[in-house]
Amino acid sequence: MENELDFSGRTQLYFQLYDILYKDIRDGVYKPGQLLPTENTLIEQYHISRITVRKALDLLMNDGLIAKRRGYGTFVQNRKVEQTLTRVQHFANEMEKRGYVSSVTMLANEVVYASKAVAGELHIGEGDELVRVERLRYADGVPMCIENSYLIRARCPDVQRHDFSKQSLRKFLEERYDIVWKRARQKIYAVAATGRTANYLGIKEGDPLIYIERVSYTRDDEPAEYLQTWYRGDSYYLTAELQA
Repeated sequence: MENELDFSGRTQLYFQLYDILYKDIRDGVYKPGQLLPTENTLIEQYHISRITVRKALDLLMNDGLIAKRRGYGTFVQNRKVEQTLTRVQHFANEMEKRGYVSSVTMLANEVVYASKAVAGELHIGEGDELVRVERLRYADGVPMCIENSYLIRARCPDVQRHDFSKQSLRKFLEERYDIVWKRARQKIYAVAATGRTANYLGIKEGDPLIYIERVSYTRDDEPAEYLQTWYRGDSYYLTAELQA
């Protein structure tokens, strides 16, 4: 019967249990954030050893499907989203392609002054005016990343007056100012979540994040956006196609 183990020896028991739990996670029997049955429960349910249970759970953990938290138990991870490194990604489009419903909360839309580091990246003067647009992005209602976009105010002065939880910043720049991104250069870091970031993303302070700094260039090959993005480490992975 389905969800029963075959003790004939044709397939190792831990791999059979892995298959059962994998299917249950995939089919939504166990949802993201939900606890799996305890080791003792699985031992009693399937009449197997603790070593067999742990081997099956280790396989699921290696796949990034589950995680263990001391004092809490073993729980299902959020589905991870692939982020490719070979082209400029637009969050809403990528989420829709993968079957998610994307949404946005505006955290800030304000005039700030360029630091030395940001000014250097954008080829402007230190202290020049920028507009900082900070957004919290969701997929299926789950907070996935925080984006901090710095734009040169002189090139797009009306940005500050708009709510980009209701409209696309990228489309607004294209339609209002003919600013279209041609290419981008980015740096990738592993960082720990600060208290503020953790609070917005629904994770614990100190949890791992993928942090990306990106400079986007217009069709005239001029740098016009400095973007910082903090991705949840339990929800994203990066891929790149390499040639020998």
